[in-house]
Amino acid sequence: MSIEVYSVESCIQHFFDTSTTVTRAECDIKAASLVGGTVTPVPIQGVWSYTVTGGPGQADIVQFRAERSKLDMANIRIAELVHAKDVPRCKYYGQIGSQYPLSIYVMEKRDGVCYIQTRDTSWEGKAEFEMRQFRTVGDLARFFSAAWRGAQEVSPSIVNNLHKELESDLNRLSQRLPDRFTKTLNLVRQNLPRIFTLPSVITHGDLNETNILVDNAGHISGVIDWAESKVYPFGISLWALENILGYMDSNGWHYYDNAQELRDEFWQIFETDIGGIQEDVKKVSEKLDSLD
Repeated sequence: MSIEVYSVESCIQHFFDTSTTVTRAECDIKAASLVGGTVTPVPIQGVWSYTVTGGPGQADIVQFRAERSKLDMANIRIAELVHAKDVPRCKYYGQIGSQYPLSIYVMEKRDGVCYIQTRDTSWEGKAEFEMRQFRTVGDLARFFSAAWRGAQEVSPSIVNNLHKELESDLNRLSQRLPDRFTKTLNLVRQNLPRIFTLPSVITHGDLNETNILVDNAGHISGVIDWAESKVYPFGISLWALENILGYMDSNGWHYYDNAQELRDEFWQIFETDIGGIQEDVKKVSEKLDSLD
């Protein structure tokens, strides 16, 4: 299996070739007019956006998002309130371009790098790497406990629509996945009614390794790219924990040797933060990563 090397310039070029008639130069000029100074592309770009830093000390982020990936500012405001420590402040500045326009957002820049950039352990010993892992997992547990404590009121009609949406997702997966996944999908179907007994919380729809920022010590310094955020039953994005417990290479998925210790650490901190959780609720939550 060949591994394609990531190129930020190729990613940027692909975005402008396929998503908009606005040019990169026009975006750079607009960004500079909003925050000042010279603008610089961030090292990892999204598929549906173009992101630069600028302003004094490069302390601001300006992001141009394709029409299909606009931010729901109502959900962003909920996320900012619930996760005040982790969600960068964001302001909408209208659109640029008439055909296939891009929506413009200015955000505060958070320190740190994408979690996926911290998986190289060649520069440090195993003990230090594991300490960073435990800090990241601990902060992720606190991120989820903040969501639990910040539960949202949801109308019965919205709950009903969400139920149908998840059922549709399961049906689509059943049609597309190999037979070996049938047992897991059936198990999730059986537990779907119980899932809706959990609190409704603001949920990051794409909590992957590129959207979690960490500092040198492994602490989470920010959670970015809330384009797919919605209010869902708690735990829909718990697959993010599994991502941190292992890694993917050309030979497939591998869990770290200490994956179970890290998983136990997550649940211990989470349960302490919310004041305890019933074991059956925990089991339902742990099944939810199958929905993604």
